[in-house]
Amino acid sequence: MLLVILYVGGGIGLIALGVIDKFYFLPGWSIKGPNATKDRSGFAADGPVVYYQGATLISWQIAPRNGKLQLLTDTLKADAVLTCFVSETNRQFRVPLRPTPAQPEVAEYAAVPKLLALSDIEGNFKGFEQLLRGAGVVDQNLNWQYGQGHLVLVGDFFDRGLNVTECLWLMYKLEQEAVQAGGKVHFIVGNHERMNLTGHYKYLRRKYRANADTLGLPYEKWYGSHSLLGRWLRTKNVVERIGTTLFAHGGISPELAAQNLPLTRLNDLARYSLDVPVAHLTPQEKQATQPPTSPDWYRGLAQEKPAEVQVDQVLKTYGATTMVIGHTPVEAIKPLYHGKIIAIDLPHQERCDAGQPLQALLIENGKLSVVDSQGKRQALAAE
Repeated sequence: MLLVILYVGGGIGLIALGVIDKFYFLPGWSIKGPNATKDRSGFAADGPVVYYQGATLISWQIAPRNGKLQLLTDTLKADAVLTCFVSETNRQFRVPLRPTPAQPEVAEYAAVPKLLALSDIEGNFKGFEQLLRGAGVVDQNLNWQYGQGHLVLVGDFFDRGLNVTECLWLMYKLEQEAVQAGGKVHFIVGNHERMNLTGHYKYLRRKYRANADTLGLPYEKWYGSHSLLGRWLRTKNVVERIGTTLFAHGGISPELAAQNLPLTRLNDLARYSLDVPVAHLTPQEKQATQPPTSPDWYRGLAQEKPAEVQVDQVLKTYGATTMVIGHTPVEAIKPLYHGKIIAIDLPHQERCDAGQPLQALLIENGKLSVVDSQGKRQALAAE
């Protein structure tokens, strides 16, 4: 059955079989955190949210139809092709579904000739698209054109922005296209992914609560273990090594590295801890999966707290010479510890709003440089 909900004035009209049943008025939702007083978002285009009911896939979406926002819900086949509408850019793209992998992502990869790394997009679809197009990763229709190149997304695509769902679907789509071209999309889980997967919504925008009410699907279920994107996200890693470069959203502390846990074990623990109460974790498991010491939360490297000899030991433990991190904001892509640590969490949203170029880290044939959303390249500035 197709259910349609129209947004009319301040309320929502539920239409079933062409008959307006009643109106629902959305309450004012608030968020905690630094954006609480600024958040005026509300009911808006969103989705699709794809959820398993037993073996059946159900899709919920709020999308424009004939000049109005409508709620569309339908039963899907496993190989369905979804259409994702992006209100921020007033465009849409199509996403073929595929079975969720039975096994998690691999944690270690051989060196590749070309790699683009960026982090902390935080629901800013416009900026995300600008960076991908400027770096030549996608074409004007958002199709993969990076060949055998690798795209590394170093966490925090959730929260703060208003197009989180759409960013996730674009990653999901590009992941499949990259494999077909001999390339790869790596999505490294950040602390905001962990927060949304474990029921911590401090930075969640009002839009998502309003839309969850409209869809009749609590936000807590959007990325749970019974949702398609939730299952997909649970296959991702918190740390990976490509060649001799480690990628982690926050970084690996000397204390955690001293445990000598293999990367595969670190990632398995991170996934396990998503759906297990913290009280059930051992002290070792807590150190590896919970703030402030987990790879998705640790800030010590960006703040240059450990001594360089300790950083050397962390890298040696994991067979690396460099680590790329996000999480802690910097004004420019910043080499630390004589280039052994590269911090890449830039103010994408602010620069996007100001019409300024956005930047990402390019590693090409072992050389590090900066590429911006206008396609301009420059050598990575010395420390």
